[in-house]
Amino acid sequence: MTDKKEVGLFEDWLKRIVEHPLEAEKRRFIWEVMRSPFVEFHYSLLKDNSLDEQFRRDLMHRFNEHGEKAETLLLSKLDNGEDKDFQADMIFLLGKMSKKHKATTLAYARKFAESKNIYERDRAIIVLGWIGTMEDTHIFENHLLQDTDMHCRAWSASSFMQLWFKEESEMLKQKAFRVYKIALAAEKDYFVLSVILSAIREMGKTKLGISQTALDELDTEKIDASKVKALRFLDKALKS
Repeated sequence: MTDKKEVGLFEDWLKRIVEHPLEAEKRRFIWEVMRSPFVEFHYSLLKDNSLDEQFRRDLMHRFNEHGEKAETLLLSKLDNGEDKDFQADMIFLLGKMSKKHKATTLAYARKFAESKNIYERDRAIIVLGWIGTMEDTHIFENHLLQDTDMHCRAWSASSFMQLWFKEESEMLKQKAFRVYKIALAAEKDYFVLSVILSAIREMGKTKLGISQTALDELDTEKIDASKVKALRFLDKALKS
């Protein structure tokens, strides 16, 4: 009974925030709810479309403060097939907090990476970059070279780099460079090209004649010039 009463107080507080959306009050609400034991209530807010988008994003950003209870809740919902339209976000949240249940999260991420739903693939590929292993490089390769969605291709390029950051494996770098070389020759989207070039710059410790600012701003002329240098760099790196 006490829990219901306390959740009711949060619900009343939330109604007042919706009616009078003061930023300071939103921040205080998030601080209190993330420190509360009401994980299910916090979770319900992440899917509440009556709340403004930024408020929901801020609530989502703090959901991992519930620790293992949050992990357990999300995995139980995935196991039971609940909230189908929110499962991609569940995977993303689990990827950021996964500790005790990392193996289960990894299994779900691998499954979702092959989903027909673009957003599910998108989120899963990012998570695999965070918590995946060398075993997952074939997923990055397949999506970088074949996915129809530019974000899925871009995150695949980035996930090679994220994985490499964890251990700086020479074998992984060589695998990534071989895939980047094929992708650079075929890719037409400048956002994807910019991510590939950023990854090569980081992993190869080379500037490629372009700044990160030019890549972020999708300066097509500079990206085209850098692409030529990158292909030469990769040729040399793969022969050595």
